[in-house]
Amino acid sequence: MIFQGLFNILDLYLNDIDLFYNNIDKYFFNKIDNSFSDYKIVEGNLNQALEDLTSFLIKDFIELGFEKIEIENDFLDPFLELKDDDKENINSIIELYKKKIEPIIYETFLEKIVDYLVDIKVTPLMLKAKSEGFLSIEFIMELRNLKNLFEKSPEKLENLRKYIQIREKIITKLRENKKKIESLEDLENPQDKLQLLYLIYRIIDFFHLQKRFDFSHIKEYLKNNVDEWLIDFPLITLKNPDIYFCGIYLAKQLNVDLDKEKVNQFLLNLYEEAVDEYEVPLIEATDGAYYYFKSTDLMELWLNEDQINNIISIDPKYFQSNYLKDFETSQLVVILKLYKFLAGKLLDHEIKAIVDEIELRVTSEGVKQFRDGFVSSEATYYVLFCNYMRNTLEKLKDYALLNNIVSRIYRNLELIDFSVDTNYDLVSELFYSVESLKLFNCIETKQMIIHLAKFLFPEEIFNKISSSEEIISTTARFRHLKVNKITGETIY
Repeated sequence: MIFQGLFNILDLYLNDIDLFYNNIDKYFFNKIDNSFSDYKIVEGNLNQALEDLTSFLIKDFIELGFEKIEIENDFLDPFLELKDDDKENINSIIELYKKKIEPIIYETFLEKIVDYLVDIKVTPLMLKAKSEGFLSIEFIMELRNLKNLFEKSPEKLENLRKYIQIREKIITKLRENKKKIESLEDLENPQDKLQLLYLIYRIIDFFHLQKRFDFSHIKEYLKNNVDEWLIDFPLITLKNPDIYFCGIYLAKQLNVDLDKEKVNQFLLNLYEEAVDEYEVPLIEATDGAYYYFKSTDLMELWLNEDQINNIISIDPKYFQSNYLKDFETSQLVVILKLYKFLAGKLLDHEIKAIVDEIELRVTSEGVKQFRDGFVSSEATYYVLFCNYMRNTLEKLKDYALLNNIVSRIYRNLELIDFSVDTNYDLVSELFYSVESLKLFNCIETKQMIIHLAKFLFPEEIFNKISSSEEIISTTARFRHLKVNKITGETIY
């Protein structure tokens, strides 16, 4: 998800990239035809066919010179999970390859192209790719010219090198701390246990590494200790979500059977407590309201219009500057996001008051969590998403947000330790940083592509991209993942 924008830039800049794609097709079609000519897909064996095909391809990639663990991680992508319509419409091995695997194959090779541009140990692999017919003379010349541009722009070369190494460094950090992460279930305090595991799981999920970890203990905990974690706890923030929400989210992600009636009754009781305790729940308990509605959505508990209004209705006085200035930047965005999600209605001047306050936090140093506060990855993510949600990304064109995000990722990775003593803020900041990179890559608009091109590529490439009318190639063969404009979730 953090390479899609790079692929779009390469696809626009390299004239002979289609020759590259065609050579990839030719190579793998021949391999599959030779090895699976007698393989029949019949009712019920599509999952087995996918497993057989991916195992064959992983082995072939390793023979080509790709690293085993890297390729195995690529094939853990949720895009490969079979859906009901796949089972109805895929009738042959080659169709299975084209519909489920082919885009990931292109992306795997494109990543190595980027590695080549920044001199990351790919020379033997590139020579092998050339000998196997993947790289035409024309394409090699284009790559060589592009590499020369980077060599003349050492700052951009270093930016790109640091950027593309983010995923590997985070995955390595997770892998090195695998035992510590898996043992977090042994924490005695359910608050520490679930909040920390939720944050770490979100990062693991971002990089599709769930199958690399043993979550059996936490699954047992969630299943057998519902009364311990199905509780409302004070002092909740967006960094430290409600314990009950963390439990519901993890249970859904890990396929733990929950007593739906019991959980929904808890949520209904929580609603009654909130409207009794708070005059304006969305203002007085913004973070709690946000995670409450996320929980009802996960549990498919649909509140009626009156119940929703009792939580989100806001007295006009709260839109005054002296009230709004005390909110975190992320909380201000959450208010707008909830109204959008719940189809609520805010007056134009009320929206403007919130947006004006948010814009006071966007500075040349980065996005601040308060007017006079500190720069925050959480605030950066929510401001990016807010402008995406409101179709106003152009407002951010002059801010060097990417530089700040990448720097903070490296800083946090140096400090973080996935253990009982883990600093929640560091984990949260790391999560919001990679989520911000997802927005830059998967919101395929001219504004976002230009941000990436300006930070990562030499001036010649940036000028070509920024002056191009076509920003997203209609013939690009890699995936074009999207971001839901209301929830922020990735659309596969």
